[in-house]
Amino acid sequence: MHPTHVAPGSTGAPPDRTLYAEAGWISPWVFHALVALEEKQLPYRLEVLPLPLPPAARDGLEAAAVLGKVPVLVDGPLAFSESLAISEYLAERYPTPDHPRIFPADLGHRARARQVMSWLRTDLHALREARPTTAVFGPPVATPLSPAAMADASTLIRVAQRVLAERPADAGFCIADADLALAVMRLVRSGDPVPADVRGFAEAVWARPSVQVFLRLRAQAEAAAGRPGSTAPPG
Repeated sequence: MHPTHVAPGSTGAPPDRTLYAEAGWISPWVFHALVALEEKQLPYRLEVLPLPLPPAARDGLEAAAVLGKVPVLVDGPLAFSESLAISEYLAERYPTPDHPRIFPADLGHRARARQVMSWLRTDLHALREARPTTAVFGPPVATPLSPAAMADASTLIRVAQRVLAERPADAGFCIADADLALAVMRLVRSGDPVPADVRGFAEAVWARPSVQVFLRLRAQAEAAAGRPGSTAPPG
């Protein structure tokens, strides 16, 4: 497997740091890992693999990172799958002040960020089914939310408002912001009601250069595949 190109926003990518992603650009976990790399301002190469993974690619990822799934970050002799493992590794391997912070400095706020990220990966099943990431990164869904999905949406809004209320006025970006914004965008993109404060938070995160890199890559992949209406936003 060979890196296909240097990721946008990176400069002078060394050959020993590579992010393996999936060609559909709909994975929230690839989104998380790529945003973490971009926020750390680390150069990296990008290897885009089709899903389902070809056997040779899966075997190669398993040999390097134990699990044959994307995302996988290869950094020199080390390789990891699982998005949270990747962002935690980046935070510790490339700490501040030499690199931008992606986890809060305060222990309690850091624990809250991890709590929110873990929760988003293990809950809200009805909402994730009703508003999949294909409806975030692609055409929205017009089907009304089921009662279970509406309950999940209410829980998501409550959690988001609590997180925003606890947030220090001078808080910078946290990688949990990307995950929470993506969850909220499941509602925003399909026109479901979202309070102004939560929507504003999600849209501000969505406008970050790190997120825009992912969205450009997604749009470029769609355009290359010849899908109608797929155009890459300006750089």
